[in-house]
Amino acid sequence: MIIMDQNKFKKLKVVLIKPSKYDDDGYVIRFWRGVLPSNTLSVLNGLTEDVKRNRAFGDLEIEIVTFDETAQKVPLKKIIRWGREAGTKLVVGLVGVQTNQFPRAMDMGCQLRAAGIDVIMGGFHTSGTINMLGEQEPDIQELVRESISIVAGEVEGHWEEILGDALRGELKPIYSYAQDLLNLVDLGDAPAPVVSHKTMKHFAYSTFGTMDTSRGCPFACSFCTIINVQGRKMRERSPESIAKIVRRNYLEHKVRFYFFTDDNFARKKYWRETFEALIRLRKEENIKIDFLMQVDLARKPKDFVRLASEAGCTHVFIGMESVNPDNLKAEGKAQNNVDQYAEIVKEWHDVDVSVHTGYIIGLPHDTREKATRDVKYLMEALQPDMASFFMLTPLPGSHDHREMKKRGQWMDPDFNKRDSFHATIEHPNMSAEEWTGAYKDAWKAFYSKENMLRILARWSHNPHVYWAMMSNLFWYKNAALIEKQHPMIAGFFRLKDRTTRRPGYAIDSLPVHAWKRAKEIFHLFVAWARLLKEMEDIWLQTRKKSEVEERWLEEIQKIQNDIWQTLRIPEWRKTYANAKEALPAKAKTLLDPFEELSSKILLTRKDLNRFLKQWDKVQVKVQELRRSLSVEGESVQRWLDELGKLHESIKPGNRINEWQEHYSRLRRRFPSKLRLPHVSFDALSNRAFYSRQEVQKFWGKTVQSLKNLRFWQIRPGLLCTALWKDFVLTTSFAFNFRAANRTNG
Repeated sequence: MIIMDQNKFKKLKVVLIKPSKYDDDGYVIRFWRGVLPSNTLSVLNGLTEDVKRNRAFGDLEIEIVTFDETAQKVPLKKIIRWGREAGTKLVVGLVGVQTNQFPRAMDMGCQLRAAGIDVIMGGFHTSGTINMLGEQEPDIQELVRESISIVAGEVEGHWEEILGDALRGELKPIYSYAQDLLNLVDLGDAPAPVVSHKTMKHFAYSTFGTMDTSRGCPFACSFCTIINVQGRKMRERSPESIAKIVRRNYLEHKVRFYFFTDDNFARKKYWRETFEALIRLRKEENIKIDFLMQVDLARKPKDFVRLASEAGCTHVFIGMESVNPDNLKAEGKAQNNVDQYAEIVKEWHDVDVSVHTGYIIGLPHDTREKATRDVKYLMEALQPDMASFFMLTPLPGSHDHREMKKRGQWMDPDFNKRDSFHATIEHPNMSAEEWTGAYKDAWKAFYSKENMLRILARWSHNPHVYWAMMSNLFWYKNAALIEKQHPMIAGFFRLKDRTTRRPGYAIDSLPVHAWKRAKEIFHLFVAWARLLKEMEDIWLQTRKKSEVEERWLEEIQKIQNDIWQTLRIPEWRKTYANAKEALPAKAKTLLDPFEELSSKILLTRKDLNRFLKQWDKVQVKVQELRRSLSVEGESVQRWLDELGKLHESIKPGNRINEWQEHYSRLRRRFPSKLRLPHVSFDALSNRAFYSRQEVQKFWGKTVQSLKNLRFWQIRPGLLCTALWKDFVLTTSFAFNFRAANRTNG
């Protein structure tokens, strides 16, 4: 126990803040609901709770308040008022500060110091800078000048000492605990991370937890900061302590999913014992948690993949970084063998674990063309289920950064841009614009509708993984392509505080800010609506169907294929598609509806009869056009003649009766009528499938009519039908999505 002057303070109030960063317009990045909580915040919360529980300062009351700025507004004025409360010692910790968060953390720290409040800052930026470059770096000295205490390294075993110094008014300028990377903190029985449930209320999934079961990584990637802060020697929590943490959080707070933040779970000494402890929790105590972990691409120990799946691993993050061997060699990723990538992904897929890959755009041998080609190979040949893209960024604490600094190479001096999402160095093969374009193109390609269809189709057999992937794809596409933020720092619905803006940026007046935000929110809601409709369509096409529905769809496809081939509809469509360029607008106006008719699915005998009557009108329309367009030229007449001859050659005979009888029998085997309006038929591939493409075409035409002020072209009956179809589809999708999320916990 540290002896304190009991008459001086009655309460120690520790405020732990995980800072966010500024966006390109100077606003703090904050969301209505966050997604990925900070593990560092939980670790410091747990260490402070341990000091409190052990009564390290006697009877002194200790209060802990946490803020994760990606999802919570940090009330600096309120915190300053706390510091003025009689008998209270206030200490503010700016924790887990990464390089891109340093400017925001520095601004908050200066405001608090100006009010006389003790501020401590730690994280990978300060730790990496001091370890690799020393204490004289300008940003470190700026903190010293502002009397903000700096922590380099891990504080297990030291946190009580730091808080004691604060209580005595004797905080040191720098606490350095990571200079000897071979003798770092033993995590064996270190205090457990404690999730702040007040903070977790601001996150989308309150049952989400994080934990570092180990620290360090044995490899030597040149862009990595972890090995120069947490070392290359693996240190880990005991399997028993991990099971204890999981059990307590499950029983007390219903935490059912974890992100194990270890940089490399596969290199843990006690990986097997950890998995077995989690398996016992599942089997003996019915504590079934799922988790995401990070592993490397080197060969895994025997049984690693199988036991990981049995222990509850549902997602694995793998740092592929590149599919170009020259890039991997340049960055010291000797453990990555591109020829083994596909086999490794398949190994995880075989045990129903989805694969999330980290991929760097802008490694030394990249060009814009090569990057595009490599991302296509990643999607089609390797088939990971998720991808996070990053731009190569030399971060303080990495070998790359130190060597570039030695050579005097240009690096963007604005730390706020060192987020791996901005071009901050000069690339040997691409301009900054080309590099940024390649980065954005990678996101668009991977999270395109076509690739998301492939991803979800391969998981339709496993509802648990399927719906987890659906949630992740929603999150990632919304973050990267709608909110325009990297998913790992993004949440749902961006918030912008008018008055909290980076120094140097003007504060807009209230009316100006409100008008800007109104426009942003309007466009955001439109983009969300489009994303929702896109995901509904993907669900329609990839969802698991019952055996009855599969047989029904197969029979529908078979009979309609027979009808289409007999009526030569695929040939008619190809001919008309080729003729379109030569035909005048009048001809296309008359014949376009028949092209659309060829995509219609026939579900009943009544549909068949109606279709045959409509299709018979094709020949009549073609003949009318031949007469009325006789002066249009030889090319037009030739195409119309070809279309007419195609139709004249059709002789269905008694096949129509056979088709009608078939539909009469099929009527008794209808699937859910709620989905029937969304069945379509592709005449060119002879395939029946579920899709909302016909409804989408209708909405596209309706919007175009509204834009052109051609209101008479909007048919109220069709409008009501389309609204009903979309309402039913959205309701069904939402019901299934919510039910799956409840099941997944």
